[in-house]
Amino acid sequence: MRGLYIFAHCHPDNAIRRAAALGIRCIEHASMITPETARFLAEKGTYVVPTLAVVKAFNTDGPKFGLPEASMKKLAGFYEAMLDGLRYMKAAGVKMGFGTDLLAQHQDRQCSEFAIRAQVLPAYDILISATSVAAEILMEQGRLGVIAPGAHADILLVDGNPLDDVTILGHDGATLPVIMKAGVFHKRTI
Repeated sequence: MRGLYIFAHCHPDNAIRRAAALGIRCIEHASMITPETARFLAEKGTYVVPTLAVVKAFNTDGPKFGLPEASMKKLAGFYEAMLDGLRYMKAAGVKMGFGTDLLAQHQDRQCSEFAIRAQVLPAYDILISATSVAAEILMEQGRLGVIAPGAHADILLVDGNPLDDVTILGHDGATLPVIMKAGVFHKRTI
């Protein structure tokens, strides 16, 4: 009614399906999605932002950062299920955005999502998830996710071709000699 959008954080398949049925615009995580629910989301036009990097980080570092054994047991199998979920969503035609959900001590893993998704998805899909699909999710088409007159001017210059190897974006800026945000250079080494 207000012309706004709603995101829902959902892990179980029944929660994902219910949120989509209720008109949620975007599902965060969708950890345990099934092929049937992926098809339902595609039909409804519901977006998903999978967040595999955070699950991988907690599987690796959970005990080190004080995650209790009960939480570690809950995480068992999540990562593999989420990789399967990427396959299901790709096959169904679900539009996926790009996100990590990483916080605090895991900030250094922000770029790991590129390599994780590359295990399942083509580079093109990963790139548009971080650009034009992300702009669609936020209803900012034409301003974000594109290089065009009147756009926001968030631009990266990449040393290499991410269509050949999207993991080059996962080197914490080492392969980005130019970073521009809102038309202002934040990094310019050439």
